[in-house]
Amino acid sequence: MKTLKTLSLCFVLSMSFFSCIEHEVIPPPVNNVDLNAAFIGFVNGTQIEFTQNVLGYGAVSQNAEDINPSPALSKMTYGTRIQSIYNPQAIQVKFGAQEWDVAQNAYPTVSMFNEWLNLYSNTPVPFSNQGLQGVEVEYTDNNGVTWVSRDTDPNQTATFEFTGSQSDNTGDYSFFKCTFTCLVWRYNAQTALDESINIENGIITSWFKK
Repeated sequence: MKTLKTLSLCFVLSMSFFSCIEHEVIPPPVNNVDLNAAFIGFVNGTQIEFTQNVLGYGAVSQNAEDINPSPALSKMTYGTRIQSIYNPQAIQVKFGAQEWDVAQNAYPTVSMFNEWLNLYSNTPVPFSNQGLQGVEVEYTDNNGVTWVSRDTDPNQTATFEFTGSQSDNTGDYSFFKCTFTCLVWRYNAQTALDESINIENGIITSWFKK
C-alpha cells in the first residue's frame, strides 16, 4: 500500500511538472514585398543615377488625397519619391487623379487601384501641375533646390509601363517603369526670374502604394 501511495504521489508530481512547461508559439512568416527603385537620366547634359540601397537611396510613398462627401467624387494622387538619407538629390513623380465615391468605398479598393493605373499603361500621359490630371516630376538638386515640371510646357509627355502588383503585411503595391523628358522649373528670388533645367531620357522604376 505504501508503495502504491508513493507511485501515485510521483505520478501527480510529474504531471504537475509537465503541465508547467510553456509551449513555444511560432509566429506566422512575415510576407514582405521587394520594393526596389531607381532613377537614371541626363540633367542638363549630366547623367544622374539613383539606385536602391546605394548611397542610402530608397523610395517612399507620397500619396495625396482629396476626400469629398458623396455624391461629389473624391480624388487620389499617387506618388513615389526616390531619396537618400545622406544626399539631398532626389526625384519624385506624382500621377493622378483617381476618382471614386466614398459612399461606396472609404478608399479605392485593390482592384480599383490596379485597374485604374493599368488604363494608362504604355499610353502617353500629359504633364499636369500637382499630378492632378497626369504627371508631375519634381527634382531636387545637390544643393537641395527643388525644380518642378509645369503643364504649360508643350510637347511634354511621360509613358508608364505597369509591370505587376503585389501585397504584403504593409500594403498593396503597383510596380511601374516611367520614361519621360521634360523641363523642371524654379523661381529665383534673387533675380526675380523663373529658371529651368532639362531632364532628358529620364527613367524611373519604382512603385505606387494604395
